Amino acid sequence: MQELEKKEFERLLPYLYKRKERCPTFVFAVLERFIPGFVFADDLNSPKTIFVGTDSGLYFVGGPISNVAFNKHFLKFCSSKLKEGRRFTLFSGSGGWDGLISDCFRLELKQSSRYSFTFHPEEYGVKEVQLQEPFTVSRLDEATIRSSHEFNLEYYERFWGSAGHFLDKGFGYSVIDGETALAGECTSIFRGKVYAEIDIYVDAEYRGMGVAKKAAQAFIDHCLKNEMIPCWDCNVENLASRKLADRLGFREPSSYSIFVKNQ
Repeated sequence: MQELEKKEFERLLPYLYKRKERCPTFVFAVLERFIPGFVFADDLNSPKTIFVGTDSGLYFVGGPISNVAFNKHFLKFCSSKLKEGRRFTLFSGSGGWDGLISDCFRLELKQSSRYSFTFHPEEYGVKEVQLQEPFTVSRLDEATIRSSHEFNLEYYERFWGSAGHFLDKGFGYSVIDGETALAGECTSIFRGKVYAEIDIYVDAEYRGMGVAKKAAQAFIDHCLKNEMIPCWDCNVENLASRKLADRLGFREPSSYSIFVKNQ
């Protein structure tokens, strides 16, 4: 398992973009230098198996599981990280990795399933949500972040390093009730040059009013205008998220596993 220097990250991109199974968006965010992180590969010149991590404690492993030396170093790395007491969320690239991770960390990690959807722009031609006045849609700015309970300064420090870096490289939209009341938000938890992953939150008082869909439409419109692909992932049991995804043109859910620390 060899660690790549930052200037070598782009070597992996052709391989990842050709993969049948799409990687998590944060992998592209790291490789395309939108957020800090590290990258390991089995071979620098012809990579097949990779391990990518972010500073926020998100990790992805994918590719063939047949490289014994790579697996040994990968498992040792995970064991060391688990002892640090910080966040640890591991995204698995296949059923083979599911089995290997489960066998080695059965007591330390809990497995759960998520869906990754494929966006179909031809299915997106949905009727725009018309909210009653005084609702307005605005691009996220520093004032909105400071007033948010969910996507606040701490959120952007965790996933982007700082709110300032997010405002420079990321994007998102808010639905405001009146002058200042924040009804809902849709933000890019991660983005690369091609993919942008949606994270969405609506205040309990405004749920069921179309706020989530309105915010998501603004996000998707931004992606289409800038030739990006919006990404929608959610927990398998999150029926509300799955239904909203379907109404917005996200189809063909593909399941994958994540592993988080047992509490």
